[in-house]
Amino acid sequence: MPISPRATCLLLMMLIVAPLSIPPVHAQTPRLVPTSQDVSTYRATYFAESAPTSAWDMLARVPGFVVVEADADVRGYASARGNVLIDDARPTSKHEDIKSLLERIPSAAVDRVELIRGGVTGIDMAGYAVLANIVRRHEATTDAAVEGGMMAGVDGWHSPLGQLEYARRRDGHALDLAMKFQPELDDDTGRGTIRTTAPDGSLTEQSRLDTRTTKNKGELSSSWRQPLAGGQLTLNAAVRNERDHTSTGITGLTMDNSQQVVREDAITDEAELGARFVRQFSGSTRIEAMATGHRGWLDVSQHSLENGDEEAFDERTRTGESIGRVDLTHAWSDMLSFTGSLEGAFNVLQSQNHLLQDGAAVFLPGSDVRIEERRMEAAIGMTWKPGEHWLLDAGLRLEKSAIEQTGDSPLSRRFTYPKPRVAMQWDVDPRNQLRLSLSREVGQLDFADFVASASLDSDLVSAGNAELEPDKTWRAIAAWEHQLWDSAAFTVSWTHDRISDAVDRVLVVTPDDVFDAPGNIGNGRRDTLALEFSLPLDSLGFDGARLSSSMLWRKSRVTDPVTHRSRPITEEKPVDGNLTLTRDLPAMRLHWSLELDHFAERKNTYRYDEIKRKWQALGWTLSVEHDIDTNWRLRAQVTDLFGRRFVETREKYDGSRADMPLDEMERRDRRSPGYVSLTIRRRL
Repeated sequence: MPISPRATCLLLMMLIVAPLSIPPVHAQTPRLVPTSQDVSTYRATYFAESAPTSAWDMLARVPGFVVVEADADVRGYASARGNVLIDDARPTSKHEDIKSLLERIPSAAVDRVELIRGGVTGIDMAGYAVLANIVRRHEATTDAAVEGGMMAGVDGWHSPLGQLEYARRRDGHALDLAMKFQPELDDDTGRGTIRTTAPDGSLTEQSRLDTRTTKNKGELSSSWRQPLAGGQLTLNAAVRNERDHTSTGITGLTMDNSQQVVREDAITDEAELGARFVRQFSGSTRIEAMATGHRGWLDVSQHSLENGDEEAFDERTRTGESIGRVDLTHAWSDMLSFTGSLEGAFNVLQSQNHLLQDGAAVFLPGSDVRIEERRMEAAIGMTWKPGEHWLLDAGLRLEKSAIEQTGDSPLSRRFTYPKPRVAMQWDVDPRNQLRLSLSREVGQLDFADFVASASLDSDLVSAGNAELEPDKTWRAIAAWEHQLWDSAAFTVSWTHDRISDAVDRVLVVTPDDVFDAPGNIGNGRRDTLALEFSLPLDSLGFDGARLSSSMLWRKSRVTDPVTHRSRPITEEKPVDGNLTLTRDLPAMRLHWSLELDHFAERKNTYRYDEIKRKWQALGWTLSVEHDIDTNWRLRAQVTDLFGRRFVETREKYDGSRADMPLDEMERRDRRSPGYVSLTIRRRL
């Protein structure tokens, strides 16, 4: 497994020490989530007919719930939390997705799944209308599983895959260990053509495109949970490694017979430690404290050779994030509760980039950068139920941050942002619920936008922007949730955003050149319509079948800083969604699913001298699982077997789009290869 030596030391210590520390204690950890009419409980018997293999399979069958993952790219923890709890608490890690966590919990270890709606005392909803809580059994159990298999692309690429899991639970103590190796054939892989035309449509150049991007991901993780001081302590550690390799060949088909070869290698290492303590006092007060530290190492190397002209781009980036947070929730009564929190975070990024053209260095703004950010956020909130069917949720967060930047663009800035929120919920009847909310949101700056980057196969270079500020948004949401019949539900919502200091693309001018870079372009607006539904198809004669979907339609408007005309926000998808059909056949020990995604997916990027438009065809994945017996499971998966089409067009101008004519049009049309995988899992 490609795990680097510098990342393994931390986890090896936990692997050795943690199993030795399981004592034969016979006290049971108290429940931290109170039971009320606002909690819908789905016990293990509810899922029995579908024979799920993991907690993830069980959650997928809960009607009217769509998982929202934690956002690893958001700095801090308050804005990064997802909508899934495990044993009454959110995962400490932002960097491991919920699906991976829940797939490691066997269904036999789950006592029930709770669907928590707003109004439950002692629970911080974090702005979500609904949370899911996976509650595990307390009986002493030991589970282990090994999984192995192969993934292969129809273009000839193939790679093994596998994982190893171990879980031990006894009297409130729990140890979880996992090791995983996961290959990936990226969507950027494919063969096709590049056609360049003049403004009048005449063909000026045509080339053959052949590119392949593969990724090998390895991960070791460990988690330890135990009762402590009347509460529950959870410790976790993880190391991850990812190696990406891209090889691109562009061969001219016109008379000049030009040829370009681009190779890119990227190595990413991560190490993470976290701790969380949760305690309930007297049934009305809950305290939750967490701390986590994350370190990352990224090394990128690109090399391009085109008809004797040579370009090279190297990036060396080091990142760190440390977070401490305390949450306090107090239920004054069954009708009124208060929340408070305090979070502190320190983030650092240090990056050095070098761009060489035929051996000569090219200066890029943001090529030598060190950024340090210190953030504090305090929050207070109140949840009030003035009547049996009404809920009012109000709160105020105050964020203060300081950013110090050194290197080629030294700058020091300080920000203070109040973020109020008010939400109302009305249970019209047992089947209908209306929700309204108004809040002020402040975007999280992506440190990568402060750093220069390059894509040599597309001849695109972006500068870093030291003066970037977070966008600020007033957001209004109206939602309607409707329970159609047993296990069937849909939710439709409309979101309206009024944005100031919208983050888009701007022009950065240096004494020697001009560059495109991320930047603030003024005010904007965005409207989003979302539809989520889950429908069992038993009444149509398809026993054990379910149809579910999550769809988004967006329309955004900003003023283009180049042309001063209205246009959508760069790289926002107008349509985004998926449709999933599943069926459980318990008599045959069989489960299959068909997922369709990338519906009409497209997005545009507006640079000062070009407009790039990307479109991709509908994607699909068919998977079949067969439980050979209680210990053996076979899984086959096919994705885009006949390939999937990708089209990218670039309108290139001879300078600024505002006053210079269109110079040429480039169209890249390729088809990515599909792939198949076959795995067998053995429960030990």
